Amino acid sequence: MPSLSARYHEPPARPPEIRMPSSRLIRTPPWLLFVLALGLFYFYSGGGPNQGSRFNLDRAILAEGRLAIESYHTNTEDKALYRGIHYSDKAPGTSFVALPVLAASRAFLRMAGVDPESASGLSVQLRMATWSTATLPALLLCCLVFGWVVRLGHSRIAAANASLALGLASPLWAYGTLFWSNALAGLCIVYATSAVLEIRRARHPHPMVGAAALAGAVAGWAVLTEFPIAPMAVALFVLLLVALRPWGVYWRRLLWFAAGALAVAAILGAYNQAAFGSPLRLGYGNVEGWDDMKRGLFGVRWPRPEAMAGILWGSHGLLVTGPLLLLGLAGHVVSLVRGRNRFTMAVCLAFSVYPFLLNSSYAYWDGGWSYGPRHMSAAFPFLALGLAPLYDALPRWSRAVAMVALLGGIFMTTVAVGTHGMTPHSNSNPLADLYWAAFQTGHYAKHTGWVDTGGPATNWGLAFGLGRARSLIPLWIGLGIGLSGLFRSLLLSPRSWRHS
Repeated sequence: MPSLSARYHEPPARPPEIRMPSSRLIRTPPWLLFVLALGLFYFYSGGGPNQGSRFNLDRAILAEGRLAIESYHTNTEDKALYRGIHYSDKAPGTSFVALPVLAASRAFLRMAGVDPESASGLSVQLRMATWSTATLPALLLCCLVFGWVVRLGHSRIAAANASLALGLASPLWAYGTLFWSNALAGLCIVYATSAVLEIRRARHPHPMVGAAALAGAVAGWAVLTEFPIAPMAVALFVLLLVALRPWGVYWRRLLWFAAGALAVAAILGAYNQAAFGSPLRLGYGNVEGWDDMKRGLFGVRWPRPEAMAGILWGSHGLLVTGPLLLLGLAGHVVSLVRGRNRFTMAVCLAFSVYPFLLNSSYAYWDGGWSYGPRHMSAAFPFLALGLAPLYDALPRWSRAVAMVALLGGIFMTTVAVGTHGMTPHSNSNPLADLYWAAFQTGHYAKHTGWVDTGGPATNWGLAFGLGRARSLIPLWIGLGIGLSGLFRSLLLSPRSWRHS
């Protein structure tokens, strides 16, 4: 009888089929996909300095063939100054993803006789950049959450609840309508986490080099998109190091994960070298005008009680903008107590807490003009995952209450995002003074200005000439039909009630 070591090294006659979490995207129920796509793509929340910093980098590359944004920097206060020249201070991953879309958009604009640098040309480009790097990633992220929940053995109704709470009842909806990095970074880190946990569980000797390399590259791109995600990406590699033993058997997975991550790190290093003179120097180290960024580690020092309170229950906090997500913490506790998917939920819990602690340690913890605490957005999908075990743990008679809470969250978030997806920092009580006041008067898409960094906010109702007061009618009708069809199809499907 061959030894255990020999049997490990002996290749199987037929390598087992490897299914990664992304395969679940195609299994998203059609009604759920319809509801999420309708909601996320319905709004465009306009421009601003955050959008401008990223867009300026793309404009400089495409129009001038350089990384410096000197020709455009006056349209944003978010910028870095290095040796007298201005650059974008943001992580470049989102701008890089938008590049091919913007290049194609500029080509089509020229063919149509429109100057890409005109106000109308810039407006078209910002919309294309937003849809490709924020709206579509937000949609894919919600579908990925649905698929991951089902893979963990929870009911499809619970999976739909988690996906909808993330996409349409949390600040992610607002971030998906802006040329920001939150949605793309969230998609990358959730995919990488789910893939790493899949690789960790696979104890067969199949090397899974493709899956490992992709997971590493996606984890690396999450960092290239949002630098504060770096500790989460490192934690995933450490997790693999601890789990994949003996290393003599699983070294290929570790090597290829590291190779994928290092390939993306090389892109960041090359960008930093070209822009800031060193592969290790970030734009945040040369930021202009934000003095607190020069304290601690780019403005991060230690968690502060006032920041914690503001992030959780302040007027812009998560208790106001995404209360359902906070219930995900209870779901993680349920999983840990019941022993179902204990390790996975422990990782999700850790990845829910870390962004909160980081956000509360940051000098500019409030996020400025933002709907909800955007600096802890990496925690949102992991919090949403906890809603599935919580829903399945509820007595059946009480699940109707959970559905009503979900519908209430969707309604309130629709009103908020439709009103002002970039909530002004100066508004001390946006729930009453901004969102609800606008809903009562039918005054939506209030954000205006910032012509060359995105322009005014709008929605498809306004685009079709319905006027502000009636601009959300198509959305209300579509959501009503879609949600009715979704829950009817799930309630009638036996698979929707199955869970581990």
